[in-house]
Amino acid sequence: MITDGRPRPKEPNVGASFSELAHDVIELAELQAQLMVLDVKSATRKTRTSLILAVTAFCILLGSIPVALYTLAQLFVVWFNWPQWAGLGLSTIVGLVISACIGGGAWLRFKSGPGTMERSREELSRNIAWIKSSLRNQPKAVADRERTHETEVTRHPR
Repeated sequence: MITDGRPRPKEPNVGASFSELAHDVIELAELQAQLMVLDVKSATRKTRTSLILAVTAFCILLGSIPVALYTLAQLFVVWFNWPQWAGLGLSTIVGLVISACIGGGAWLRFKSGPGTMERSREELSRNIAWIKSSLRNQPKAVADRERTHETEVTRHPR
């Protein structure tokens, strides 16, 4: 190969380039795992609150049917001279509405809990895109770095 007195360009070191890429991929995987652990903890915290709210709503529903709603039914019967069945029916509807409101709040909080994993999904997508781009452009990037180094050497001779 004729070099006209210039130093011969180094051949790309595929092994070193792949080793660097593998190191970066492993480091990204570690960071991705750490981010997922944080997201799972956050989702668990939100889900725990939703579960507590749901259990509370269920307990209120069960507790309100035999005690509080029966008392309300008796108030309707006495105050408005309603028949027994009308007072019991209206108090049941009141209990169901209260339970539905608390259950709806629990459902809304539960739906927002798993959404915290969005950060992990976005970061994973970016990391995969970076790995693909690095694998596609790796030989070109190594050659570009070597050419830049060679021009600096030839411009600044001793």
